[in-house]
Amino acid sequence: MRNLAERTRHLIPRALRRSEPTGEQPQEAVPKPPLPLPLCFMLSHLEDDGPVRLDRLKIGVFEVMGLELDEPKLGAFAGSLNALDFPLQLLIRQHPPDLTRMRERLAEAEPADLPPQTRAASESLRGLLTTLERRDGILDRRFYAVCPFDRAGDLRVLLGKAGLAAHPLTGRALRLLLLACTLGGSPADRDEDEPVEVTVNRREVRFGGHLTRSLHLGRWPRSLAPGFLQGLMAAGAPMDVSIHLAPIPAEQAARTLEWQKVRFESAQSLSLRKGRTMSPEAEIALEDVTRLRDDVQRGRERLFHSSLSITLHAKDEEALKELTQRARAHFGATLGKLDTLSFRQREGLLSTLPIALNSVAAWRTLDTSSIARLFPFSPPDLDTRSGTLYGIDLRACSPVVYDPWDGTHLNANTAVLARSGSGKSFSTKLGMLRGLTRGITAYVIDPEGEYADMARAAGGRVLSPGVPGQGMNPFVINQGDAEELLLRIGSLRRLIEVMVGERLSADRRASLDHALAGYYSEARERTGFRDFYAYLQGGESEDLARLLRPFATGSLRHLLSDEGDDLLTNEALVTVFDLRLLEPELRPAAAMVCTETVWAAAAQNPKPRLLVVDEVWSIMQHPEGAAFMVSMAKRARKHRLGLQFITQDVQDLLSEDTSRAITGHSGRALLQNAAFKLLLQQDAAAISTVGDAFDLPPDLQRWLLSCPRGDGLLLARGGRFPVRIEATPEEAEVIEWRPGRH
Repeated sequence: MRNLAERTRHLIPRALRRSEPTGEQPQEAVPKPPLPLPLCFMLSHLEDDGPVRLDRLKIGVFEVMGLELDEPKLGAFAGSLNALDFPLQLLIRQHPPDLTRMRERLAEAEPADLPPQTRAASESLRGLLTTLERRDGILDRRFYAVCPFDRAGDLRVLLGKAGLAAHPLTGRALRLLLLACTLGGSPADRDEDEPVEVTVNRREVRFGGHLTRSLHLGRWPRSLAPGFLQGLMAAGAPMDVSIHLAPIPAEQAARTLEWQKVRFESAQSLSLRKGRTMSPEAEIALEDVTRLRDDVQRGRERLFHSSLSITLHAKDEEALKELTQRARAHFGATLGKLDTLSFRQREGLLSTLPIALNSVAAWRTLDTSSIARLFPFSPPDLDTRSGTLYGIDLRACSPVVYDPWDGTHLNANTAVLARSGSGKSFSTKLGMLRGLTRGITAYVIDPEGEYADMARAAGGRVLSPGVPGQGMNPFVINQGDAEELLLRIGSLRRLIEVMVGERLSADRRASLDHALAGYYSEARERTGFRDFYAYLQGGESEDLARLLRPFATGSLRHLLSDEGDDLLTNEALVTVFDLRLLEPELRPAAAMVCTETVWAAAAQNPKPRLLVVDEVWSIMQHPEGAAFMVSMAKRARKHRLGLQFITQDVQDLLSEDTSRAITGHSGRALLQNAAFKLLLQQDAAAISTVGDAFDLPPDLQRWLLSCPRGDGLLLARGGRFPVRIEATPEEAEVIEWRPGRH
């Protein structure tokens, strides 16, 4: 059935009347036939690509992706408004989230061989999602643009010029949005066949078990600051905010402003003749009219008939009263005033439906700059409902949910920068654990042994490079891909330079490159490093063999071992390379050996993998190690490998050190190749470096200095998301598990 009235014929209001208490007993009335709900809300029918109002005007509805608010975006939005020549409705919906489908996907992706403790952590995460649906202040925020259907193409072009991505709503998504706007709640949790009783009262409308109250901005603030609406939405209240705009032709606007200017000047002249001066308000009004007239005539500004309506949603009258007071207080702080719309609740609700209809029929004339400051598409949220939960957005009051491996991001790399004790290890372990419960294979380069206990609790394994029987074997290369072979030879050359602890001369580098190319070009079975070492001894590279002798027959002979566990064919859910038994000067070489081994596994069998490199500065402080890490960050996406690197030496990572031939470009290049950056609490000595590197405004820099442990700033998709990392007790049990603890 394509007709909305047919689809929702049973959604009939029990009483579409104004309910007021009276002292008289109501007389017996003849029941009237009920009015179908779609007709009550001015809908004739719903076509697949747009609703049709009772006046036969078809409407186009777009969902708009949010953007970070800044001056360039305000300017671009104002430019788009100046080109607008048709009526437009901008709608912000804020409602409790529906995470049912996400819980189902997490359950489907859960591996069958999880240990009991890890399985309990996985179940507790799904329980946390259920709790978030019911928690006060946790909301979804969605943005929409609505216009006549025949101008939908023009609207999409204008939004694109403002840097806004818009997607037309059709089919079931459009039907659910209309029902959700009418009846409240999330479009995802709307049942099209659910019967609803509707009662229109004097100051609210009751839909089944919840109440709505519509308000209208009767007195606008004297001036609007950027982010004005964001302050209202940050209150954490379920609401729909609708802005209706109708452009005034430039000729008409210029005539009106000229008439007002003449009127003010006449009043000024009359006052001077009587020996009086104009009041300060009149002088300011004359200046504003003169400036605005000049801007309109020059095309820098447009005038619009504007209207703003709000519909609040609550479960009971007490909550609705509190939300009303908070909304009024927000506008009252700027000398604005919200009207209650007594006996006009239906008109107020109609004004916040996505049908481009201002039923309140009250307008205020605003210029382009004032409307642009409203900017109803911010702040954005990072909630794709695909992947897993990473935290709670403190600004948008919404879950932070994404999947680094879904192909919509630049790559799956993450940088974690924080001072000691800020919770970077806990947040990394939590993200890794939630990835394990979705089948993401994880590897950790652990210089201090911090991840070993968690790996054992999660059913993983811990390897100690340098211990007999636990060596790595990165010299096994799949020769099927010529390009991959060339890249891997370059990686092995840098690895050997780090192993020997010095930058090789040009002659030795050439000899090493020649030896590697010759070794892998011969048709022979290659078993690993010892076979390569034997190849060097039997050829013309005796000096290279002497440099590598400690790794073949000396104290480091167990680091590159051919008898070690083969990661290529025997992967565990999580593998930790525990380097704490090695001397500090040997850890960079061991870390690179482990990393190269993981890369070999990823190259042979591409699937979602996570490689965590803790204290990455220990590798980056060597020029060869820095080049190796940057190269891996650039190539990781090709084999679905996500590189997550952690450091508390933020200033060292981004600063210049000419004595080591490190110019700071390697650290910045590593960050530029990370689609996600998590900044936890920062040190005061490094905050200016961090602020400059990530272009952070002063208020965010101050917040990073004092934010609580576990709070941080996530940079992703061009936006800044202040997040709070929250774990369940079952997840914390796995993360903080120690042997022998029950």
